[in-house]
Amino acid sequence: MARSNEIFLIDGDAVMKRTGGASRPAGLPAGSSTVLSEVRSVAGSGRASARPAAAATLSMWIWGSGQLLNGDRDLAVLLALWQVQIVALHYLVCMTWGSLRRLAHLFFVSEWEMLLACAALDFWFIFLWLFNVSQAYRSAERRRGVFTGLKQWWLSGLTSLLVPGWGQILNGQRIKGLCFLFAFLTQGWLLAFYFMTPLYRVVSDLDPNQSLLRAVIQGGQITLGATALLWLLSIYDAVLVARLTRTRVR
Repeated sequence: MARSNEIFLIDGDAVMKRTGGASRPAGLPAGSSTVLSEVRSVAGSGRASARPAAAATLSMWIWGSGQLLNGDRDLAVLLALWQVQIVALHYLVCMTWGSLRRLAHLFFVSEWEMLLACAALDFWFIFLWLFNVSQAYRSAERRRGVFTGLKQWWLSGLTSLLVPGWGQILNGQRIKGLCFLFAFLTQGWLLAFYFMTPLYRVVSDLDPNQSLLRAVIQGGQITLGATALLWLLSIYDAVLVARLTRTRVR
């Protein structure tokens, strides 16, 4: 095993010969200019690359596509299969809900308990979605360098208008973008639970006085208002940050 006080020297002249014997600035050891130029080229390409934004955007819509762009084929196939299975499972549950409800009654499982189980499973899918986007972004940064944003305020605002958090990701703010995206997906999950499930009928059967139903309706109204507020805040933040970063660059 080598001792800690040993010093190893690299023959810079040999490196210069391999690269064509390019001239180096005065005062620098042999081979230093070649190493520095390579480091600068790598760092420059990392700053200019928009690969993290592209990978996160692709994975936001089609799971695994951002990983495929980064060269992670095995993970890309796994995530894509998960998305197909999730969509197929939702379609199957929606089409066979009546049969599933009758089957559950044989095992003394109420429809309310079935709804809670489906809601808990869907909420776990949100975290899987966020992992998919974040992993694609971070993997691209490890390959291409730190992403500092596209600095296009109109593009950031437009994407946040479509999906809150998308514009923040294009600005290079991954954590903030994931927070906005988590809040948006959670609110969308709640609204889908309100309007696309037999929630109102089940709640009416549970409480004949309809007090619980009124509380559920009020909760849905609050969720709608919070969703609209989040949307506006995401657009304003994305445009503001993109303009500030672009001004600082100038």
